Amino acid sequence: MKELMCFGAHADDIEFGCMGTVIKHLKDGWSARFVILTNGENGFKMGRVSPEERVRIRKEEQLEVGRRLGVEEIIFLDYPDGFLEYREDMRRRIAGILKQRRPQKVFSFDPANREYDNLNLFHRDHRVAAEVVFDACFAAKNLWMYPGEAHRVEEIYFFGSHKPDCFIDIGDVIDSKLELLACHKSQFPDFSKVEKFVRKKMSKIHDAYEFSEGFRVLRVEQMT
Repeated sequence: MKELMCFGAHADDIEFGCMGTVIKHLKDGWSARFVILTNGENGFKMGRVSPEERVRIRKEEQLEVGRRLGVEEIIFLDYPDGFLEYREDMRRRIAGILKQRRPQKVFSFDPANREYDNLNLFHRDHRVAAEVVFDACFAAKNLWMYPGEAHRVEEIYFFGSHKPDCFIDIGDVIDSKLELLACHKSQFPDFSKVEKFVRKKMSKIHDAYEFSEGFRVLRVEQMT
């Protein structure tokens, strides 16, 4: 079975960035795993509760998405939300996951985004996550850098990109994408506003489709 792996800095990043495309892959027989880098505790909007409770709720919301989708596995790396740093242990952990699970496709933030024109899209956690996943994909295809057999990801789909070159029609799954995004109740006190935003954004990505997701796709070639 072909497998894809999605990386998000926080619970809900995958739902925003690529969930429609993930749903279509699952319908086509692919399996999927999610990797969430931070605990997401500082994006919490359901009142003043302890950090431990915020982490628990955010993880449970992401697990609920996984249950509804039938995702193979959700891996939480448990870094602090809002303070993500490019660290060697992070690259090592992600490269190890890639070597062990061996996905053909990876979905992640675009490390080429450096316009700094949107605080929500280009903030620190997203930038660091984009770079470390990119570098981990390189490291995973090397036999010697980290333990485990080398694994070459075939394609990386970068979401949130300013230069998309691949557009996926998600008109038939936009409602499912929104239903899964709505699982993150701690983020969205008024989901009607989020739904309106997502529908508007997805409707503007490509003129040929009522709703679509756009990606910059990197095909990883092995020259030697």
